[in-house]
Amino acid sequence: MSATGSTLRVRTQWLVYALALAAAGATGGRLLEGGAGLLAQAAGFALVATAVLWRLWTTLFVAGRKEAVLVREGPYAGCRHPLYLGSIIAALGIGLTTRSVVMTVALPLAIAAMAVMAARREDAALAAAHGDDWREYRDSTPAFRLRWRRPAAPALVPVPPAAYRKAFLDAASFLALWLAVVVLETLRAGGAWQPVLRLP
Repeated sequence: MSATGSTLRVRTQWLVYALALAAAGATGGRLLEGGAGLLAQAAGFALVATAVLWRLWTTLFVAGRKEAVLVREGPYAGCRHPLYLGSIIAALGIGLTTRSVVMTVALPLAIAAMAVMAARREDAALAAAHGDDWREYRDSTPAFRLRWRRPAAPALVPVPPAAYRKAFLDAASFLALWLAVVVLETLRAGGAWQPVLRLP
């Protein structure tokens, strides 16, 4: 995928998350309250933490060589787009953390729609670059559904420090987003301000 396309996708993704933060702070009427709400937030944290670790692990295999090499090792042995899968899992976790059923459904759907569009562009670029090798990989490996098997890993994967630093910042941003949702939800539920809309 081109840098321009990737930049647009990332900016759009974070616009969606900014809107989710605004919705978390400005709306009330949650269906998940009390024990169910606490359970939803705990599950949300578990999903975000899982997504962060998954994205860091995936970056180890692909950072700095995604466009030059057809990566099929590690997470890419079980899923063609594991980074996007991680983003969808994180979005589900953020949605659960809002304790809103609407947000829990809408947020991962919005991120999934962007991921599917980005994956199509990426697949087209890989098909043009790698031809039959990519088509064989496509036919044997699902795009987003993880095929559960133990993949073989190479003995050594070169990772540019700048790429992995970016991956850590990316991971930290998901955790910061989770924390921001928790703080906003706690302040709003505690009466720090009145919600302007109901969002079950």
